[in-house]
Amino acid sequence: MRLSRGKINHLSKLVVDALDGDPGVRLQKDSNVVRLAVVSIITEEVKRDSMVDELVREKISSQKRDFPEGGREWEILYKQYYQEETEKHRPPRE
Repeated sequence: MRLSRGKINHLSKLVVDALDGDPGVRLQKDSNVVRLAVVSIITEEVKRDSMVDELVREKISSQKRDFPEGGREWEILYKQYYQEETEKHRPPRE
């Protein structure tokens, strides 16, 4: 997935506005500090997703048999490999 810097900033603002508008949520830091943290998290996730996508595509193209992209078999392999690679590259929980 590719997101421009502007889209990431927009998403982070929507997230912070939703949190700030929720009576059950109290931000412990300034909303801009929280927004910047959300930007960082989204940016890292987009990078990880791009890396996993690249690995999966390489894995599929290295198969002995040719699978045309968009075909049923390609889609099945992509989903399977994507799930495997996502598990391998999941960040550790804090």
